[in-house]
Amino acid sequence: MIDFRYHIVSIVAIFFALGAGVVLGAGPLKGTGSDIIQNQANVDRANLVAARDEINQLKALNKYHEDYEAKVTAGLADNKLNGRRIAIVTMPNADGDETNALADELEAAGGQVTVRVALDAKFLDPGQRQLVEPLVQNLVTADLDFPQNSTTYERAGMILARGVAAKDEGRTADADSTRIISGLTGSKLVSLKPSQVKDRASLIVVVAAKPATPAPDNSTYNDAIDLIEGMDQGSGGVVVAGTAETAKDGGLLKALRSDSDATKIVSSVDVADLPAGQMTVVFALVEQTTGKAGQYGAFDAKNGIAPADVQVKDN
Repeated sequence: MIDFRYHIVSIVAIFFALGAGVVLGAGPLKGTGSDIIQNQANVDRANLVAARDEINQLKALNKYHEDYEAKVTAGLADNKLNGRRIAIVTMPNADGDETNALADELEAAGGQVTVRVALDAKFLDPGQRQLVEPLVQNLVTADLDFPQNSTTYERAGMILARGVAAKDEGRTADADSTRIISGLTGSKLVSLKPSQVKDRASLIVVVAAKPATPAPDNSTYNDAIDLIEGMDQGSGGVVVAGTAETAKDGGLLKALRSDSDATKIVSSVDVADLPAGQMTVVFALVEQTTGKAGQYGAFDAKNGIAPADVQVKDN
C-alpha cells in the first residue's frame, strides 16, 4: 500500500517542477511556445498562398480549355444534323442554361429543335402511378406495338415519343399525336414549348438534372430509365445529356449506365455542360441514326470521349 509519506514526496516534486518551469520561462526558454506557434502560422500562411495560386492556375487552364473548345474547335459539328429534327425532353429540375446551350449547339449543327418537353416531377413520382397507368391506357394508338412484358413507363415513353417524334424524318403532327399531347399536358404531367407540335422530330435529347441532396439510391431512376427506353423505341434515337454529378452514384447517367439493356440502345454524354460535351451530344445523335449507341464523357464512360468515327485514328 502507498503510504502518506509517499504522497507528500510526490506533491513536493510536482510543485518543484512547476517552480522550475516558471523560472525557465523567464530564462533561456522564454518565448519558445509563441515562436513555435508563429512559425506554424507562417507555414500555414505560405501553404494557403500556394493553394490559392494553384487554384487560380487551374481556373486559368480551365478557362483556356473552354475558350479553345468554343473558339478553335467551334464548327466541328457544323452540318452534322442537317435535315434532322430534334425534340428536347428535360427531366424535372433540369438546368435551363444547360438546356439552352444544348439547343444552340443542335441548331448550329444544322438541326431543328421542334419542341421542348418539360417533364413534371409528378410524372415520375411513385405516388402518382395511379394517374399515369390509366392515362397510358387511354392514350394508346393503333400503330403502337408495345414489347412483351413492357412496363408502364416504357409504354409511357413510347406514347410520349408518338406525340412529339417518329422513327423517320418528315413526319408531321396528326390526330393521334395531337390527342396524346393534349392528354399529357391536360394531366399536367408535361408542358411543351411551343404548345403545339407541327413537325415531329426523329431524334430526342433528354437533359438530366443534378441529383438531389442527399443523393438518392440508383434504383430511384428505374421508372425514368424505362421512360427513356420507351422514347428510344418510339423515335430514331435518344441521347441523354448530363454533367459530372449525374454520372456518379445518385445520378441518372450512373443508373442508366448500370442498365445493360438500356445502354444497348440509348446513348449518354456526361460533360454536356462543356462546349466539347455539347458537340459530343451532336456526334452521338448522328451515331444513333446508324442504329448504334455509346456512353461518352469523362466519368466511367465505357466508350470513351466521343464516338470513334469523329476521333483521330492512331497511326
